[in-house]
Amino acid sequence: MNLGTTIDFTNSWDLKVDYTYTTRQDASQSSMPTFRGGFHWYGAIPWLDDEGNQVFVDEEGNITDTGGIPGYRFPVEEYIGLDKTNYRKSTTSREGHTLNAYSTYDLNLRDIHQFKFMAGTNIISNEWESHSSRRNELINEDNPQFAFTKGEQFADGDAQWDSQLGFFGRINYSFLDKYLLEANLRYDGTSKFPSDLRWQWFPSFSGGWVLSNEAFMESLYPVFSFAKIRGSWGSIGDQSVRNDLYLAKLIPSDNSWLTSGGNKFFQLGTPNPISAGISWQKIESLNIGADFRFFKNQLGLTMDWYQRDTKDMIIPGDALPHTYGASAPQGNFGNLRTRGWEIAVDYSHRFSNGIGLNVTAQISDAITDITKGADYKTPWENRNIHNNYTTGKRYGDVYGYVTDRLYQKDDFVYDADGKIEQVTIIHEGTAKRTNKLAGDNPVYQVYFEDGNQVLLVAPGDVKFVDVNGDGYINPGKSTFGDPGDQVVIGNITPRYEYGIRIGGDYKQFDLSLFFQGVGKRKIWGAGQLAIPGFHVKDGAIPQAIAGDFWKEDRTDAFYPRAWDLGGSNSGFTMRTQSKYMLNMAYFKIKNISAGYSVPPTLLKNIHLQKARIYVSIENYVTFDNLRGLPIDPETISGVSSLTTGDYNLNRTGTGTPTFNSASLGIQITL
Repeated sequence: MNLGTTIDFTNSWDLKVDYTYTTRQDASQSSMPTFRGGFHWYGAIPWLDDEGNQVFVDEEGNITDTGGIPGYRFPVEEYIGLDKTNYRKSTTSREGHTLNAYSTYDLNLRDIHQFKFMAGTNIISNEWESHSSRRNELINEDNPQFAFTKGEQFADGDAQWDSQLGFFGRINYSFLDKYLLEANLRYDGTSKFPSDLRWQWFPSFSGGWVLSNEAFMESLYPVFSFAKIRGSWGSIGDQSVRNDLYLAKLIPSDNSWLTSGGNKFFQLGTPNPISAGISWQKIESLNIGADFRFFKNQLGLTMDWYQRDTKDMIIPGDALPHTYGASAPQGNFGNLRTRGWEIAVDYSHRFSNGIGLNVTAQISDAITDITKGADYKTPWENRNIHNNYTTGKRYGDVYGYVTDRLYQKDDFVYDADGKIEQVTIIHEGTAKRTNKLAGDNPVYQVYFEDGNQVLLVAPGDVKFVDVNGDGYINPGKSTFGDPGDQVVIGNITPRYEYGIRIGGDYKQFDLSLFFQGVGKRKIWGAGQLAIPGFHVKDGAIPQAIAGDFWKEDRTDAFYPRAWDLGGSNSGFTMRTQSKYMLNMAYFKIKNISAGYSVPPTLLKNIHLQKARIYVSIENYVTFDNLRGLPIDPETISGVSSLTTGDYNLNRTGTGTPTFNSASLGIQITL
């Protein structure tokens, strides 16, 4: 519901007030029925017929009576039994109130000095409640409801609120439309912080110079149609955090112990530790830019450089000893600095033959450095290189090993029986028995071996570069002072993001193309679509991996020999390394649209103003560097429209995909 009014006191003074009330009710219900299916987690078993005889199949898996190979299939198991079935129902109720009120006064002094004054307030209040119930042992799967369950019952709920109040003022000044100034001041308060820390002042300033309005620019017209140089600095508060960060809570729960009456004991958990003085996160932005138009505004150019400092960022504190008894609390421990630029160009022209052309293109880039983290008091050489918010680190940097190649048979020494000889290596005071490498000064990788003669580097495994030249491959202390053989091998932040839109028309025909892409981005993947050998129990793997791993008859393969990592994204010699980083740069043709507008003379008789027939295709063409892996570089892993939270454990390539679509239609204007 929206209510608002505008009161004009004079031609230059008004008051605007608007109020918005929102309410939202969400309800969901689900059930878990019993389920039986092929159990593939522990391998296949021989396929036997009803009489217990082995079944034979051909190359396509069809049963055959002549020749063939023994058939195998997964055993049928009960995945979900009656004790795991349930019926669940949940509801969430939300209410929001927003009030804005501000007054504006314009002052014009002889069209030379122009002022604009504004002052106002805004109030935001939100409340929400949630409830969920579940009962186990569903006895009627065709009609799931609470009445048809008979097991344990569980209920949970929550109620929360937050509010913000702000006061603001603004002054604009223009001198002959050449020199422009603006000043803003906000005073904001929020319920998300303690009462003595919830109010903050946030100023901002900006200025501009319209060069094209100067007399000395007149001789450059129409080559220079418009020119403006501008700059700004501003500070704004960020309170987009949980509303209970400064509250120590005793969470009630049931204990697994039972009373003499068979009821569960009630217990209170240890209160969470709180950082003193938790308050606003502050974002300060500095921007310098220019806007230019050329050739009677047909060609435009916009350039921006900016610096954004995020101060007092709320992040977890530095690691504490186990004797503390709890994880480090969050606090205003972090500072970030982002520097970037953006360039945009647009061009439009109508040629003498009637062809119309318009083009827009933009490209931007930014890098972020951690200027202060929770470990800022720790000496630089002792800071962990793998901490996302390590002081002095570039945000998103990935540290790992430099891949040399895959070991081949001639890298090892063999005995008279053709078996690899072994040698004892002393590494960091520990003796390990490993396969003997050929050469005068071999570099051993015993750090990745288990010392039990199971994990042994052999032909087909990854060979790393000895970056620090100490004769061994290891991570050192994983600190800036001792990173071992680890270096920066990529950055997860998208760099050089660009977009291009081209449109054209001729008579009744029109065509538009839209392209977008990322020039640079690398990540270490997660899950079976990205990591070779992630988990044999997960079933199928991408053909790009299955058809290109090292074997004795395929020594030029891209991936190492097959090895089960047991559901981990790294292990043995499949560690974070340069060769197997995923190159997530891409170029995508997002949209191609073509249309034909029926001539107006043909529409008069049927009383139509406009009719256009069009065809459009979306997301059909992508160029990437993923070597055939079924991963869309644009998809956000772990985000799905099917559920909330982390979808499929945040594995790379699993999430709501970018849909491909083709459409044909007609647009009619009466």
